[in-house]
Amino acid sequence: MTRWGWIDVIAKRRGLFQGQLLAVLVVGALVSAIVPGSSPGAAAAKPHLTVGGKLDTEAQLLTKLYVLVLRKAGFDVTEKSKLGTNDIVHNAIISGQIDLYPEFTATGLARLKLTTTHNDQQDYALVKAGYEKQFHITWLAMSPLNDTYGICTTQAKGATLGTKVSGLAQAAPKLTVASPPDGTSDPNVLPGMKAAYGFTFGKVTVLDEALTFPAVQQGKADVNVCYTTSALIAKNHFVLLDDDHHLFPIYHPAPIVRDATLAKAPEIATALNRLAPKLTTEVSQQLQLQVVNGASVTDAATTWLKGAGLL
Repeated sequence: MTRWGWIDVIAKRRGLFQGQLLAVLVVGALVSAIVPGSSPGAAAAKPHLTVGGKLDTEAQLLTKLYVLVLRKAGFDVTEKSKLGTNDIVHNAIISGQIDLYPEFTATGLARLKLTTTHNDQQDYALVKAGYEKQFHITWLAMSPLNDTYGICTTQAKGATLGTKVSGLAQAAPKLTVASPPDGTSDPNVLPGMKAAYGFTFGKVTVLDEALTFPAVQQGKADVNVCYTTSALIAKNHFVLLDDDHHLFPIYHPAPIVRDATLAKAPEIATALNRLAPKLTTEVSQQLQLQVVNGASVTDAATTWLKGAGLL
């Protein structure tokens, strides 16, 4: 073949390559026109998320855990922990200021003006359906963590009084209970003892929840109404009596997400539902204890997530 023949072959092949390249570019342009913001081989960007939370230490930890897990899943997240009270955080998600936050089943029932069924799954079904209907908000998977009320005491007194609330019946008229104010006002706590257990305590001393523990340690009370995930249970080596007649409401946390946000990014559910079953009452107690002992919320949450294989 002559030199000019080889040149003709090269030119034809170059022309073929240029034609193929042009075809690829045309197809890419068509895809971009059909799917706005897309490009060949590139995935759609995840939406920015704002995660809120309430004021207490447990809420700060839950908020941080959600934020870290979502960032791990590739989301750009703005954290608004310690945003405010129940009403403030609820209004923030309704108005779209935040996309999601950790809420508790019993708190959700109160928001819907419903009472607990004392059944985990039934309470969850009620809040899930109610929030969807009234607020267009989805409850994702709830955790076994139960931040409710309980009756606590020292290990020494527990050895005498027993491990169940029902076991206090005979001694109750002679016992003093130290309680936070909400323990005396909530119908499902001390005011409900008579109906559920058939007894009331001989004396009630109202204190801040943190002060109910030293009251028992100092002999000013025999038992105390505590929050079941309180770090002070582990810190003070108290025992939590079994609520064997199921008086106290059920407070299981779950991420609640605006439907509009979830529709844009269903991967939110995938990421947070993996976290849900690992959050137990004992995990919350230990994380809060770390914070009480000086660890930052970020450090406590990060270390635990790494240990749980989620970060």
